[in-house]
Amino acid sequence: MKLQSIYLLLVPALLSVSSCSDPEHSGFEQVPIELRASGNGEVDTKADYQEITESFETTIFASKRDGIYTGIPSNADPDEWQKNATVNIGGSVSLPGNPSYPENGDWIYLVAVAPETSTYNSSNGSVSYKLTGQIDLMYAAQIQGNRWDGSRFSNTDNTKDIPLEYAHLLTQLKFKAQKITADGLPVKVKKITVKGKKDVSVDLASGKTTFSGDDADLTLELKDGGTEITETTATELDGCLLLPPLTSGAYKLTVETSIGTFEDLAITFESVGEDPSGSNHFASGHSYEITLNIGDRELEILSITVAQWTTVKQDGDLELVK
Repeated sequence: MKLQSIYLLLVPALLSVSSCSDPEHSGFEQVPIELRASGNGEVDTKADYQEITESFETTIFASKRDGIYTGIPSNADPDEWQKNATVNIGGSVSLPGNPSYPENGDWIYLVAVAPETSTYNSSNGSVSYKLTGQIDLMYAAQIQGNRWDGSRFSNTDNTKDIPLEYAHLLTQLKFKAQKITADGLPVKVKKITVKGKKDVSVDLASGKTTFSGDDADLTLELKDGGTEITETTATELDGCLLLPPLTSGAYKLTVETSIGTFEDLAITFESVGEDPSGSNHFASGHSYEITLNIGDRELEILSITVAQWTTVKQDGDLELVK
């Protein structure tokens, strides 16, 4: 009888141990992932670690494998996922589905691209886009976090927060135009085109871009049929071009005006008597302002200067396409 009593006592004890090993009853409540985003840049060229001033759509990738973004989402591990999200003004991120940190405290690693994309290649961990000249392509490098306060992406102490820092991957060209002489004919600038590669892939682990395919038109069409230029002081032209960066060579510009079309104008710093911008000639994430000098029958590149990055808008919205 005594031995039977011992067995009866052991059974509920074993049941208790088994129930504690069940993740749903482990005692760890789920900790939702909260994210913020910021700009990443350099003074006088783009956003200088500033808050987000325009909302945009993004695709975020989560992995539990440091620096590896293949095979996502994983059927074997629900903590690895791909989600389209909205980065709001001010930097908060609206993340659908309320994903949580790994329950056991494992690290989770995130990267992001914008615009949002449906072209993820799971075998090599990349995404691809087709450029138009008006797409602002951005990448947020890997960040890591876990469920414990102080190591999360958003923490009780916000000085420990780890935001997604979006950097521009393309080069921005902005334009001004002026007349060579004050008594010349008024000229309307209608369209500016640069030949460039339209296909680009972005490696998710590194943010490295690869441009491919045949050269095609990357175009800026000025609104209202164009901007009329009458003065010898420069007038800013609305809009900009977003182009594959150049480490050598020149952009070839075609400018359509009311007095004719001027083709194959080479844009280099040397052509206007200036030094290139260090080793990264027309670097990614940098903005350059081109001044066009227009006569009655001719057009020349007057100057190229480093400028403040301008947010690309179309019809009042940030121009980011899927």
